[in-house]
Amino acid sequence: MLEDEDTIVALATPIGASAISVIRLSGKTSISTVENIFLPIKPGKKLKNQSTHTIHLGYLIEEDKNLLDQVLISIFRSPFSYTGENMIEISCHGSYYIQQKILQLLIRKGIRLARPGEFTFRAFLNKKVDLSQAEAIAELILSENKAYHEISLQQIKGKLSKTINNLRKKLLDFASLLELELDFSEENVIFVSRSELFSFLQELEDTLKDLIESFSLGNAIKKGVDVVIIGETNVGKSTFFNQVIQENRSIISHIEGTTRDCVEGEIVLNGILFHFFDTAGIRKTLDPIETMGVEKTMNKIEESQVILYIFDSSKRKKQKKIISDIQKIKKKYPLKDIFAIANKSDLSYFHDFDNIKSKVSYFFEISSKNRHEVKKVLDTLNHLFIERLKEKNIVVTQSRHYETLKLSLREVLLAYDALKKGLSEDLVSIYIKEALRYLGEITGEVTSEDILKNIFSKFCIGK
Repeated sequence: MLEDEDTIVALATPIGASAISVIRLSGKTSISTVENIFLPIKPGKKLKNQSTHTIHLGYLIEEDKNLLDQVLISIFRSPFSYTGENMIEISCHGSYYIQQKILQLLIRKGIRLARPGEFTFRAFLNKKVDLSQAEAIAELILSENKAYHEISLQQIKGKLSKTINNLRKKLLDFASLLELELDFSEENVIFVSRSELFSFLQELEDTLKDLIESFSLGNAIKKGVDVVIIGETNVGKSTFFNQVIQENRSIISHIEGTTRDCVEGEIVLNGILFHFFDTAGIRKTLDPIETMGVEKTMNKIEESQVILYIFDSSKRKKQKKIISDIQKIKKKYPLKDIFAIANKSDLSYFHDFDNIKSKVSYFFEISSKNRHEVKKVLDTLNHLFIERLKEKNIVVTQSRHYETLKLSLREVLLAYDALKKGLSEDLVSIYIKEALRYLGEITGEVTSEDILKNIFSKFCIGK
């Protein structure tokens, strides 16, 4: 794959009938090949004489001189193209028959069908994008909500790349100075002060930890934020769920234990996708089916980023039990956001919840049935994640980046520890070089053909 210099072709738009389709070519012979099958509207026009980033109207003709379709030919000359090579984009009519006829014609002219991701792979090889930007392009294509789309765009602009490259430059400088010290060890020459190195490693540790911590937020935005609705039976969880997703998806009944399985619904709030899960009421029961439902509730709590704990506000005698439940949840899931929601306010005149409010960061008094303050819960939930996105300068969304950053952090901590213990500069230098290598894997400065094939094989054909 790394050695291919063929001119490649692929359909860049979805297969099927549409107003237009776009067929892309990239490689040395892309312009000359298309010129041989192109009949311009303006007589005598030659594609080989045309400037980059120009569009030309004409017809594609088959070997027997039959007209195949009226098309627009867009020319992108090396190095001013997506791949860094000569590129052609043929905008034709969106008939499946026409698409296939053009592709078959080009193949007969010696052009090879592109592999998945091969256009972006060539852009990477020609240094038009680095590896993290290439991955962000695939993420952008897959983005299904505004927030994920914006994160992907930031990655394509090189926000993560710039941070990683700055860290690598500093690491490389320190590694070089330590190597120089080793060369002059007999003269006891010091090229970098230990306080300066300590300060840099601490700064590097903080930056890496911040990037690593951003992954949980990035992963949630990418896949959608999981929000689990829990509480005892018959406290109005299903009514709240139905109001949130604006569908009667969960069965509502006064009979305890009606909900026995997780019911899922999705909503998008200001560009962020939220998955809501209505769960079985948590209680001890001898019913084996309901017991399975409670087990699913516990599993869903584990998987979710946000817990909405709903209780019946009219049952004030249960406040101690409610506080106990909340404290247990906080102890078991200290990193999860917990919303305490006093439901059925329309049935209760009791509003003294100070003891419960003191135990949580987010408290609401609502009536699911009348939709009272339900919007406030959703607005707070949405605002919480919007603010977190604003707080994070960079958000990591790729598992590969997350794992590599953790490995880099490990080497930085080892270097810091070795320096603190007064161990040899040789050992510190080894750790720094390893951290440098791991960071290089993110941008593609250091990589292997196997990693590249694995990344680009997940791209769609034509990109």
